[in-house]
Amino acid sequence: MAKQQSFEEKAKKAAKAGGLEKTIKFVAAVKTDKGSYRFNQKLVKVKDDKSEDAILEEEYKKMQSGAH
Repeated sequence: MAKQQSFEEKAKKAAKAGGLEKTIKFVAAVKTDKGSYRFNQKLVKVKDDKSEDAILEEEYKKMQSGAH
């Protein structure tokens, strides 16, 4: 079978549709009540670079509140 569509064509199509997102692997070290550290990780999708910091700060706060 011949290849129908190249990766470049898929990327262009996704960019036109607005579906181009950046995925960040966010890892946070959170101190537990016992004094040890726990490493939480999560994949976070970010659409535009301007809101990237705000989204990551929000995820960090969620991780901290979930550890206690």
